[in-house]
Amino acid sequence: MPLTHDTIISLGNKLAPAVATFGRLRELLQDPEAELDEIIKLIRLDPALTFHVVRLSNSVIFGIREPTECLNVAVGRVGLGELLRLVALAATQHVCQRDLRMYRLSASRLWENSVATAAAAELLAERAGREAGLTYAAGLLRTLGRVILDGAATREVYPGEAEWPCVADWEKKTFGITALEVTTEMLAHWRFPGDMIAAIRGHANPLADPEASNAGACLLNLACGVVAHFGLDLPGETGDWVCTPAKLILAGVTEADVKECATHARRHFTLLCASVA
Repeated sequence: MPLTHDTIISLGNKLAPAVATFGRLRELLQDPEAELDEIIKLIRLDPALTFHVVRLSNSVIFGIREPTECLNVAVGRVGLGELLRLVALAATQHVCQRDLRMYRLSASRLWENSVATAAAAELLAERAGREAGLTYAAGLLRTLGRVILDGAATREVYPGEAEWPCVADWEKKTFGITALEVTTEMLAHWRFPGDMIAAIRGHANPLADPEASNAGACLLNLACGVVAHFGLDLPGETGDWVCTPAKLILAGVTEADVKECATHARRHFTLLCASVA
């Protein structure tokens, strides 16, 4: 039976509350009058998110040598400039805590794909002169819909690429909605920026509408291709990530940029996974 909008929102609020906190934090950080105590108080409302923020703040990717167990210290050391990135990582790690039975997908693979995609997307966004932070968050959160669909009460299991090469087609037949559409519905509900939502909505096929110019979707598509190239892709997406001249032009990057970002993404992924293992 197709999932209703209300069911999607209910599942999303239940399965990914840390992502909603991240959305509210972004709004707070944009307020020039917001105080540090308000920011810390918001994070503390979610104990699981607080745990992941503190843990990730001790990662070498933030240049921290002496670990801390205190949220105030963690936020102070990372700084407000890096805080949004840190909380986005923490929210994603919180979401990627269980295997997705319906997709035969381990929590570790979902986390690895998210981190590597975000790292690749961030570098490509910098090269294209776009907002790297939002693109990084889009890379982290693009698969949120899979987590939400997996939480629906169903015995359905994705049979694999041999039978359904495109997982979105299987999702549409099974639920009446794709995981990608679920992701964008939830992010819109949580009032994430429109540009970020549009990038995620269109990234599987950014050239589908020749009249639209969605550079953000193209950047995210190319980042997913980088990640697939070094073996961290997800089942049912193989055909979506072909790098073409048209995508490069729309994204505003070169083939050399894409090759370089592969090295950056792998390094970021390796450092982060080693530090939270």
